[in-house]
Amino acid sequence: MKYIEKDYSSSAVQQYEQELKEAQFDRESLSNPEIHKSCRGGDIYDMVKSMTSFNNLRLQMLKDQGNICCYCGRRLFSDKHSDSAQYVVEHVVPKSLDRTLAGEYGNMLLSCRMLNIKKGDAEWDADSWHCDKSKENKQLHHTPLEVDCGDYYSYDVFGHVNGKDEDTRCDIDILNLNAKYLTELRVAAIEGELFDENANLLSDEELRSRLDTIMNTDINGWHSEFCFAIAGAIRNVLEP
Repeated sequence: MKYIEKDYSSSAVQQYEQELKEAQFDRESLSNPEIHKSCRGGDIYDMVKSMTSFNNLRLQMLKDQGNICCYCGRRLFSDKHSDSAQYVVEHVVPKSLDRTLAGEYGNMLLSCRMLNIKKGDAEWDADSWHCDKSKENKQLHHTPLEVDCGDYYSYDVFGHVNGKDEDTRCDIDILNLNAKYLTELRVAAIEGELFDENANLLSDEELRSRLDTIMNTDINGWHSEFCFAIAGAIRNVLEP
């Protein structure tokens, strides 16, 4: 899990929030039960995502996250059509539990989406589900909106995610972060950064150099896939 800093000053967010308020889909308006009184959280969100400013908001959220999933760190790819983008909009507080937050930028993050895994496929099973798909309507103890959220997690060179307290271990289970499908992708990324072409572990000096830069974004503002898991694995090697 990685902390995501929201940019409320961006023009995309400001335009979105103006349209949200005009349509009375903002938190203050929806706190009045008489406004859109027949609408639940899911209904509100269905209308919100059809607003003209919503696509630009999604692009801003991609920028906020450096094009990686807030929970597992997988690469997120954008598309002008939301139904073919390789991510979903995740509500930190589920929209089914609080309709006033269904359209709030501060309650929305982007999580990876499994486009090519379908029931009946040879590679499909429930253990492949993770992040938003696994979370569904559950609430987490720690979220990517908390500055210190990453401090509760540790990562090893085998691609496993571990929680430093019971609440975090519960969150790992809710998000299914140790799903086999996800762990295999993560360990491949970790091995590519910690070992040389002969499968030898890099020196401590080389690992520290990797650690100093792995969380940096590239010229496009993108993070490396699984960057925080890689950083955690390096720390685990250097300070077991």
